[in-house]
Amino acid sequence: MMLLAVDTATSKIGIALYNGVEVLHEAVWQSPYRHTVELAPAIDQALQHANLSMDDLEAIGLAIGPGSYTGLRIGAAVAKGIALARKLALLAVPTFDILAAAFPADPDRQLAAILKAGRGRLAVGWYQAEDDAWQPAKEPELYTPQELSKAIRTPTLVCGELDEELRKILGRKHKNVVLTSPAASLRRPAVLAEIAWERWQKGEISDPESIAPVYLQTSEKIPG
Repeated sequence: MMLLAVDTATSKIGIALYNGVEVLHEAVWQSPYRHTVELAPAIDQALQHANLSMDDLEAIGLAIGPGSYTGLRIGAAVAKGIALARKLALLAVPTFDILAAAFPADPDRQLAAILKAGRGRLAVGWYQAEDDAWQPAKEPELYTPQELSKAIRTPTLVCGELDEELRKILGRKHKNVVLTSPAASLRRPAVLAEIAWERWQKGEISDPESIAPVYLQTSEKIPG
């Protein structure tokens, strides 16, 4: 049994191959505006590196959003196309869940998972510890870095797309903010693969024909 994980939610593309026991391949790279030409060849290359073929795939885990419009659309099109053509199980996973799942749940803190939303804004997914796992605490929201700093009033683990400016702004609130390291902040497709695999084993399969990327509801378009 082999699962392919695909994450094109932002300018960082990630893919992984996972068999439930080990990660056979994982790759993450920066790809501004090149998702269309880079994703399919990268999947072929991953299969070659793992000495596998498309015939070995039985499921696909897909980061379904939120994220950039273009990135999500391309990833969904490729994943849905493969799943429908080869009758594979498709597992849609929220992008913020991938970030949160990389950290042990901490009942003494909340978690803020961050994605860049364009025009200086941040998309933030809020989580709280429940049953030894991070669970969404409310709907994702949009902030400027300054607004997010003001919104954090209790101990919070902050992960995700943290550039130098955001680290400086949030770092001033050292009493309430714990910033994850750059390596720990990376949205890993292997984590997506593990989440998708677990849902696959539980029978929580998405319908390829009806699945659609999830965007934050705002009064203006979030640019890709």
